[in-house]
Amino acid sequence: MNSPDRWFGSPARQLLLVGLLALIGGGVIAVQHRRRVAPALPAAAPALPPALPKSFTRDIVKFPQLISPVEPTRPTLGRPAAAAEKPRPVPLTVFAAPQPPLPPPPPPAPLFAPYGRLIPCATVVTLESNRLDTPVIGLVTEDVWHAGHRIVPAGAEVHGRAALDRTRERLVAQGAWRIVWRTPDTDNGTELAVEGLALHRDYDAATGRWGEQDGSAGLRGAILKTDNDRELKLFAATFLSGATAALQTTRTTAGLLGEVATPAATTRNAALAGTGAVLGDYARQLREAVARDGLYVRVPSGQPFYLYVTAPLDRRAASRGPHSVPPP
Repeated sequence: MNSPDRWFGSPARQLLLVGLLALIGGGVIAVQHRRRVAPALPAAAPALPPALPKSFTRDIVKFPQLISPVEPTRPTLGRPAAAAEKPRPVPLTVFAAPQPPLPPPPPPAPLFAPYGRLIPCATVVTLESNRLDTPVIGLVTEDVWHAGHRIVPAGAEVHGRAALDRTRERLVAQGAWRIVWRTPDTDNGTELAVEGLALHRDYDAATGRWGEQDGSAGLRGAILKTDNDRELKLFAATFLSGATAALQTTRTTAGLLGEVATPAATTRNAALAGTGAVLGDYARQLREAVARDGLYVRVPSGQPFYLYVTAPLDRRAASRGPHSVPPP
């Protein structure tokens, strides 16, 4: 038998083998090509007929003919045709609706100023605190306006009461005040009771500046003393009153709690005890006098101050005498 190498060594046999391999490869490619054929497309849906516009018919009521047509006149033989008459318009009747009555005019706005107004004033008379209840009389120096209305005119009087504040050495004027109009019109003599407090006014008109104590409570003035030596007398009387008790002779007596020193019943001790009592009473009187009259404040006339109103200024509450009607 021939070996495989000798069998494939012939050129004709090699060509035959190559052709066989090519035939087998072409068959395999043909089979794969048939498997990859694209699927058939689905059938197209039938097209819908185009939508046509729809028409609707509605019955509408006709408007009545207000003007009757005029038939044209026919011409006659021998006479010209008459001109067509113009249609006459239908007469219209107009009725005027009744008008409602006009509303009454609003009442005039009340003359008032809100809480916390500062009324510039100046004292008319000199004030001294040597009395327990000092009257304060002042004049308004500037108009007080609110919402375009003059509430308190310049020149009106203000009346109040003042007392001494020893702690701050000022006159304190607070509580009830009364404003009196002094104008040449129908408001002359009108009185308005308000609640307020007097404040110190420190304003320099030349420079247009306010001082550091402007608006502080109370009226400032000169501090005066009636007797400069009264306090020295008070100290001396108190000292001598205590010294008389120390100068008395004593004796020792036995008691429940031990020995006790008691003044001896002698003429010398009696005189010292009487003197000490008199000096003690004099010291008490001096103390009360210093507290009452030793210091007082004097506020000169023309001293500017503010009247700080702690209630609304309502002109409707003003009156002129017990039988007069308040001004509008």
